[in-house]
Amino acid sequence: MNRTMHRWIVLLVILAAAFIAPSILASAPTGAGPNDPLMVTGTWQTLAPNASAWYYFDYGADKSQAEVDLDTNGVPNIGLAIYTPVQARAWLQDPTTAPVGIGTAPGSQTAAAIHDLVWLGAFNTTGRYFAVVTNRNATQVSYRLLVSGASVTLAPPPTPTPYPTPLFTTPVPIGTIEGRLVFQDASGGNIYTVNGDGSQLRRVSYGLDPAWSPDGKQIAFSRWNYPPGLFIANADGSNEHLLFGVNELLSPQWSPDGSRIVFTHQKGGTPESRFCFGRFCFSSPADEYWKLGVVTVSDGVLFDPSCSNHCFSPTWSTDNATVAYADAQFGILATNANGGAPVTIFNQNPAVQSPMWSPDGSKIVFQVKQHDHWEINVMNADGSHVVAVTQANPFSFVPINNVAPTWSPDSQQILFLSDRNGKWEFFVVNPDGSGLKQVLKSVTDSITIHYNFSNERVIDWTK
Repeated sequence: MNRTMHRWIVLLVILAAAFIAPSILASAPTGAGPNDPLMVTGTWQTLAPNASAWYYFDYGADKSQAEVDLDTNGVPNIGLAIYTPVQARAWLQDPTTAPVGIGTAPGSQTAAAIHDLVWLGAFNTTGRYFAVVTNRNATQVSYRLLVSGASVTLAPPPTPTPYPTPLFTTPVPIGTIEGRLVFQDASGGNIYTVNGDGSQLRRVSYGLDPAWSPDGKQIAFSRWNYPPGLFIANADGSNEHLLFGVNELLSPQWSPDGSRIVFTHQKGGTPESRFCFGRFCFSSPADEYWKLGVVTVSDGVLFDPSCSNHCFSPTWSTDNATVAYADAQFGILATNANGGAPVTIFNQNPAVQSPMWSPDGSKIVFQVKQHDHWEINVMNADGSHVVAVTQANPFSFVPINNVAPTWSPDSQQILFLSDRNGKWEFFVVNPDGSGLKQVLKSVTDSITIHYNFSNERVIDWTK
């Protein structure tokens, strides 16, 4: 066999291994715990003696009633326990952690009397909840678990198939960062704080787009459920209160002096319309406008800066007056929070999201659409000298997205979200693209992050 033929065979073997690897790595959930829960299917199953099976369901936090039913055909010594997201994480450290509730035999006069065990309840927060079935018998049993409710969702479990490792690539190192982070696991989901080394993870509230105050003592975020609007809480979640009530508010950001908060909210536009010519009818899609608002923290007084019709992800300059934002029709624009017409900063590619001014005021980071994926770019505050911080790997088998960038407090690093490992995880990089490393791995190994490509402010960084 000549050398050329041998090289081709080796390359083909490498390629085959890369494509086969995902099927080897992927495995079905076992129900052994909250990190590996089963989906509620409503079908009859069997459970081994002296064993437990964890199931998950998602809840939308509208305080509507959820019902969990367990059928065992009358077999005794079967347990049903309900765990909140916080209790489930505690259970990983201490399996004796008590659940929020347990299933009990229903009254004979209730509609649930057809089931062996029933739990009824409601929750205050959006999140992933768990039902645990335990067989305390010496033999296996058959059972059926049912979960229902207006705010209950039984979605497929978050077990993405690992992406095949790109050829000729260097593994990204895992490390830590300094400071304190606040992040959301989903828009409208749980809000957590955590140290840069992954320690002291704590759920503090729920909502959208959390942001630190300049001194790191408070958090601003929004909610769309009742009462909707802009909320402020202490860093530990205490003293939570509604600062400004309005529907569909997103992306609150504190001014550098801490006196005002800018945001975007749905305001005006045109609804969907339908018109007909004889037998032929046509529809015109809705065009909702998203406008900027600035609220004074001390008294909640609103001012409406001038902006275009689709103003997303506002971010402050260090002058406490200029606000940059993204509009996918024009690019990145800037306006004065005290009044004045907006001006365009960046329009090389209007498909941009999530601009963020650096704390020192010198640069703006943002994400930009590149054909079939998103990358992170950095430019000077005036729009000059655009640098690609992340770039597509030509040897990757799937498109990789890098999104939701934010700055370190000293403006020396950029923290962002990436799905390069088959799920959303956090990475940090220098503004010139060097020094890439994965951070908060212990967090994303235990909490699933959801991202919708809709200008979400997933994470924020303070000292």
